[in-house]
Amino acid sequence: MDTTDFGFWAMIIFWGTAIGGIATAITWARMKGRNPVDRELLVKSLQRRLEAGDISQDEYDKRLAELPRDGD
Repeated sequence: MDTTDFGFWAMIIFWGTAIGGIATAITWARMKGRNPVDRELLVKSLQRRLEAGDISQDEYDKRLAELPRDGD
């Protein structure tokens, strides 16, 4: 088999793309549910917004209750 044939390189590119796409999809699916910001930073942000008057006390309490607990 002559490795300079177009078919050989097309096959290599096809399978490389297919395997890379699968690996990317798996990585994306694993990271989908994660929040890159920790709870402490989110609570501080909510407190600042409450103090600035951007949100009400009820909205603050609601959003604070929706935050995931550490270790979740």
